[in-house]
Amino acid sequence: MKRDTAFTFMMSFVFLFAISHAQDKTPISDVIGKYVKAEAEYDLFSGAVLAARGGQIIYQGAFGYADKQKKIPNTIDTKFSVGSIGKTFTGVLIMQLVEQGKIKLTDTLEKYLPDFPYNEKSKIQIRHLLNHTSGLGNYFSHKDYEAKIPFLRKIDDALKLVYDQKPMFEPGTKYQYSNSGMLVLGAIIEKATGMNYREYLKQQLLDPIGMEDSGIFYPEENVADRAIGYSKISEDDYVVETANEFPAFSDGGLYSTVQDMLKYDTALRENRLLSQAAKENMLTVTPPAENYAQGWEKLIFKGDEYIGHVGGCPGFAADYKSFPKDQIMIIVLSNYTDGASMVAAKVNHLLFGADEKNIPMATKYDFNFQKGRYLGEVKKDYKASIEYLDKNISGPDPHLPSLFGAARSRIFGNIEVEKAIELLRQYLTLRPQASSNTQSAVWWLTGQGYERLKEAQKAMECYRKSLEISPDFERAKESLEQLTRKKQKEFN
Repeated sequence: MKRDTAFTFMMSFVFLFAISHAQDKTPISDVIGKYVKAEAEYDLFSGAVLAARGGQIIYQGAFGYADKQKKIPNTIDTKFSVGSIGKTFTGVLIMQLVEQGKIKLTDTLEKYLPDFPYNEKSKIQIRHLLNHTSGLGNYFSHKDYEAKIPFLRKIDDALKLVYDQKPMFEPGTKYQYSNSGMLVLGAIIEKATGMNYREYLKQQLLDPIGMEDSGIFYPEENVADRAIGYSKISEDDYVVETANEFPAFSDGGLYSTVQDMLKYDTALRENRLLSQAAKENMLTVTPPAENYAQGWEKLIFKGDEYIGHVGGCPGFAADYKSFPKDQIMIIVLSNYTDGASMVAAKVNHLLFGADEKNIPMATKYDFNFQKGRYLGEVKKDYKASIEYLDKNISGPDPHLPSLFGAARSRIFGNIEVEKAIELLRQYLTLRPQASSNTQSAVWWLTGQGYERLKEAQKAMECYRKSLEISPDFERAKESLEQLTRKKQKEFN
């Protein structure tokens, strides 16, 4: 997914990463602990964190409450939903079956699910399902999904929703992240093995490597040390998300602990789950997918490849990164919606030598900023975004990222645009040493504001100023060209 250029610039205000290795004598475990503790102290994080190198734990810690009402704290043994990280488990199970000769990656859907109601069943192959190029969509978006959540306990139950959604494109022609495709893989595993996915996962993967605290659990089951999932809706208010939690199938949602996830990562690295050849096959990205292999995300960080997955559902968030070359593994499990990624990013950069002074410590502003940014950038609910961001910009010492964000939401929401332009002026005044990229983004956004006010000349002046500072800023180029063409058309 391509990111908005302005958003990329905005993020640079918040997270500046160092290239050089920090020469700090403080043990890395203490440094990581300081940053994670700060996230927890401002109630931005509740959960558990583990980092390891070569299978040996570098840092582990747990924060917040597994059950807020009963004041039961999270521990290293607390079980959290790992969301879509479960897709990696399905990828491993499929590759095991390939190694055993029980299935082929080129087998088509109709071989295992002949009742699939669309002609694409003769073209959709197992490999398409694994790397999200099958054309299947997301059964979560089915109109009946939310009403059926309490009753979805078998893959066959959820498969009915998949069967009610026509494929979106010819298999193998596009990449489209698909929970439906991963669910179908679970049905194929059941057909090929004659076992329920839940039990097969336990027998073939979890038990052999000692993942005793992991499995597929449902809300009505009494499970020891299981966290309750929460969504934080204000600084002091939470919603219990148990009723909204996604049911666990082959597309994700199993529960695990940070220590069990270390067992998983170590077993995979040591080829105890798959042969080296099968593992390499599983982790190979093939077009049209770009950063997704067979059930696994495969990305680059500072020139170093890593594998893993992120996961989330109402009440839970998870982030798993594994660097094969450096044998570094990071797992963050949280019982807050959207509670894992920022912590994982900070731990990641610290482990790879980023200078502490370039990694922001959590502050009192972060909840309102993160909530406001999410509402503006993702939900496009600009009015709600402004309400959160404005809480951070009153007084003589405003939070600068929130200042920029509040201006952005006003401009893109066409709300109080004059005030937005004033906020951007204030930003440049308060941050005169801002980088050229930052200044260029501010001038471009100011131009966007003037366009909405129908002051074309001022808008063009802002775009030119943006390009004087950063000549390669494509957004400013595009905006200036489009506005110039528009003015010429009006003149003619």
